[in-house]
Amino acid sequence: MRSVQDEKIKRILVACVVLIVICVVCILASIRFMDKYSDKVAETASLRQKLVELERDVKKLDLKTKELEAVRYDLSLEKRGITKDYSTIKDKYVSLGKTIKTLERDVNILQEAFKMVGVNETDPLIADEEGSGNESQLLVLQSRNDELLRELAVKTKEKMILKIALESQAKRLGLSEQYDPELKKILKDLVSSLQ
Repeated sequence: MRSVQDEKIKRILVACVVLIVICVVCILASIRFMDKYSDKVAETASLRQKLVELERDVKKLDLKTKELEAVRYDLSLEKRGITKDYSTIKDKYVSLGKTIKTLERDVNILQEAFKMVGVNETDPLIADEEGSGNESQLLVLQSRNDELLRELAVKTKEKMILKIALESQAKRLGLSEQYDPELKKILKDLVSSLQ
């Protein structure tokens, strides 16, 4: 009977040892899984933090993009304004060229009148008869010449003011060949035509 009891005790002990081994294995496995789980939780938290930072960066970049679009729009408006200014200035200088041609023509007429007056002075009889007509014509031409010289001075002053204004506006906008070569070429042509 004792051997049956010993046999039962041995079986119970073996069963207990097996249970203990199974429990230890389960505990070790659960510790391993907990370590993996905690690593995954930490990795997930890190990825969430990176996602939040990326969303912040995207918002910042969106704001920068909107600011750059606003600056681009302002620059396009400035470019249109400069183009209009350029066409206005070009029209003014075309009229200035016409005024200069008119002035040159009037100066030539005045020089011819001086020559005629010089010829008439050699003949005293003709000078008496036509002297008063030539003198009045000479006075008209002189007054016209003075008027044209005043207009030329005003136009030249306008030309210098417009040149300075255009150059300062180009400097203020920071125009360069890399930014807008077409506009830079227009400005260079205008400045060279002003000189």
